[in-house]
Amino acid sequence: MLLEFQFAKIHLFPTLPKKNVTLHSVFYYMTYNKEQHINNIDHPTIVTVGMFDGVHTGHQHILDMLLRTAATERLTPVVVTFDNHPRLVLGKTDERFHLLSTNEERRQLLERHGIVNIDWIHFTREEASLSACQFVRQHLLQRLHAKAIVIGYDNQFGNKQHNDFDQLPDLALKEGFKIFRDTPVLVDGIEVSSTQIRNALMSGDLPLANKMLGTPYAVSGTVSYGRQVGRTLGFPTANIVLDNENKALPKEGVYAATVLMADGSEHKGMVNIGPQPTFGQTAPTIEVHILDCHSDLYGQSLAIRFIQRLRDIQQFPSPNELKMQLQHDMDAVAQM
Repeated sequence: MLLEFQFAKIHLFPTLPKKNVTLHSVFYYMTYNKEQHINNIDHPTIVTVGMFDGVHTGHQHILDMLLRTAATERLTPVVVTFDNHPRLVLGKTDERFHLLSTNEERRQLLERHGIVNIDWIHFTREEASLSACQFVRQHLLQRLHAKAIVIGYDNQFGNKQHNDFDQLPDLALKEGFKIFRDTPVLVDGIEVSSTQIRNALMSGDLPLANKMLGTPYAVSGTVSYGRQVGRTLGFPTANIVLDNENKALPKEGVYAATVLMADGSEHKGMVNIGPQPTFGQTAPTIEVHILDCHSDLYGQSLAIRFIQRLRDIQQFPSPNELKMQLQHDMDAVAQM
């Protein structure tokens, strides 16, 4: 018999399950195998499917539901996701589409929320041709022995031209698995989604984006050689090349941030995203001035967490006036 279970719509951030807590210790977990299928699970599972871009508070609610239901049903929880975004493969993108998390960031975020079994599917046009029922049969039932599926409130996987998503309850009755449906998470009265977070970042609404994510938005990259203009003003900056060119960036501007160094230390930072109009430079860059850091950073990897947007990019009448503004910005960052 098909059972449907719904969680109430929530307006606050859920309590996040911690990795390896007692609730989940009764289950056998497989070693995570990056960007590969899990092929050797031979015991019943409960599965959720999605891109989980950003692993935001809406995703966290689904993961919490997955883990709690796994405990109730005595099933092993599995997250099925993709190592490349379907929209990138199918060419359904525009200049506004960028990823909120890289594969490595997604892996870390999923594991942080108690998920150890991650099944990575390489999305192709062949995969895109599968209908919802075909996808469930091929990946969830045959390979993962799913006895239950958790579906997000807005999840409509499967080929839309051969759309049989609404037939999943019939398939569940036939094959003997349960379907559990999640409901939206609201932040400031808005349903949380990756699209809403991208829009908030691009419009400069960092507080909304961070609320929806449940953590400060972050990017990572490698320090490369820049024009060293900041050094001449007394504010040396690290020029950052992103690890993934498809990674979303906040709106151009100056930001307060925390910077995680390669050695594990954390510092306050002042980040400039965009051009340097005072010096006639129109090409956008990502530069960070790290407070209380005098190390040679070239070639090192850094992670930047955006805390607050301070101001727009401005063209100043002279480098000296820019220097005065930078000092004001740095003082604001230091007090945070």
